[in-house]
Amino acid sequence: LVSIFSTYPAAAINVWQAALVEVVITSMLMGLIMALTDDGNGVPKGSLAPLLIGILVAVIGASTGPLTGFAMNPARDFGPKIFTWLAGWGEIAMTGGRNIPYFIVPIIAPIIGACVGATIYRYLIAKNLPVNSVTPKEISE
Repeated sequence: LVSIFSTYPAAAINVWQAALVEVVITSMLMGLIMALTDDGNGVPKGSLAPLLIGILVAVIGASTGPLTGFAMNPARDFGPKIFTWLAGWGEIAMTGGRNIPYFIVPIIAPIIGACVGATIYRYLIAKNLPVNSVTPKEISE
């Protein structure tokens, strides 16, 4: 019941598998956000990028949500865990009924995943895109 407030892995998923899922989905999210917002990329500009990012989050949530609850953001997960702990759920709020403090996984794994996704995008994709440089004349206009 505590999982309505925060994210916890499915019973068949161990902690290392949950951490791997969080790293992979957050790296995909970060890499695709960087691709959608990169000026050197030929993607649609303007208000279409937030819509596409929202669709991306929905697709990631629909495909991997049953595995770990797709935290992808430590703030989305840790705040509700603190709230449920303070509201009287006790230790189960931080462990999810497991023998380890599971709250660490949705904090550390998304940070690692975001770094991995940004690094992969930067060194495998962005370095091959044309650089859009702005000259001083364009700035003053």
